[in-house]
Amino acid sequence: MNFNSTLTLAGLLSLFMCIAACSDDDDSGVDTIEEPTNKRTGFVSFGFTSNSRIMKYFEELPSGVVDVSDGTDFERLLLSSIVNGAILTRRPDGSPGFSKIVVNAEGEFVEEAFIPLSSGRTVISARDSLTGVFQDAATPDIIRVFNPTTFEVTGAIDMSAGALPDGITRQYESFTFRGDDVFSPFADADGAGLTEFIVHQANLSSTSFVGDTQREGNGSGSILTSNAGGIDLAGNLYIPDGGGIEPGLAARLNKVPAGSNEIDPTYIFEPAATLNPTNFFLPYFEGFKILESGQAIALVNSEVPQQALDIIEDAGGIGNITAVELLQIQGIILGAETARWCELDLEERTVTPISGIPNITPLGGGSVFEHDGDVYISVNTEAEDACYRWNPMSGTVSTAFVMTGLENPVFYNLADDF
Repeated sequence: MNFNSTLTLAGLLSLFMCIAACSDDDDSGVDTIEEPTNKRTGFVSFGFTSNSRIMKYFEELPSGVVDVSDGTDFERLLLSSIVNGAILTRRPDGSPGFSKIVVNAEGEFVEEAFIPLSSGRTVISARDSLTGVFQDAATPDIIRVFNPTTFEVTGAIDMSAGALPDGITRQYESFTFRGDDVFSPFADADGAGLTEFIVHQANLSSTSFVGDTQREGNGSGSILTSNAGGIDLAGNLYIPDGGGIEPGLAARLNKVPAGSNEIDPTYIFEPAATLNPTNFFLPYFEGFKILESGQAIALVNSEVPQQALDIIEDAGGIGNITAVELLQIQGIILGAETARWCELDLEERTVTPISGIPNITPLGGGSVFEHDGDVYISVNTEAEDACYRWNPMSGTVSTAFVMTGLENPVFYNLADDF
């Protein structure tokens, strides 16, 4: 669909008259009529109501208290990637597939293009404005290559040669790009746990499978997949896993060194266990991002709530906990604001909480983007929803603005591709 303005008949007549009125010896011509273009800068907020998803566009970064509820109402949205000002998401009308949503010249959200799918849970990601990949649940052995600008599917990569435990249907959870290579960890589409963390690799230039790499679990624990990774300034690739539900199976940051395609087994960095070695029940982190400066950031769960520890102590230890008590403990842990945004030193493998940003729940998510040398972090707590400004060079933290009107609102920068 073309949302550019069109000239009316009256407009065309006026244009012809203007051309005719120009003298032969005046070659200055007619002023160029510029058609409106989509906005590639600015910011968007995204939040929930009980039955809708609300997204709102901001030309400039707001301050003070901002109402984010008066935006565009979508039936469904799940932002996967932003590239060149375009938002890649699952189709907002609820039908299976992916959409490219842009902000037009009037600041309105428009579905500019879409890729229909048959059904199933899927993931999409863009390396840049020319190349991206996605998986269609109907063909789990295939990664599709597409053009994020035209939204045309341009190729397919057969991943069936990749390591796959018996009885598992691969469901790629994220895509991390390193040049022409894409690294993809997967889970089981039917929910079975994997005792390994397996990453498949493909080459986008040759549209071919390259190989796989994996790390074994700690003992017999099942390793969960996690969010996408990133590349540091030296070219090292980092891909997080989610650890396991089992106590003691800490989420880990896996390193694939520059020039290698294999996970380095000697690089053991478990941010939550590093921050607090006694946090044995949910040593988890999420929201991992490597910043333009090379520094890294993540939301790291820091402790086990005392209320949960009391249940364990009253039961006489973890081994004596009943199924009912386990559910109570899980509810306490997931609802407690025990996770902290932290700076990660990837070389020294240290974790430093960012002072001044409130704790949130371990699965609280949020968003992180960069703008004018500062890092902006959306934080949703029981007390308020706010976006905090952190300067990684000076270490200073301040409240950028407070958000009202929606559940768990977050902010994104259209110019900060991910």
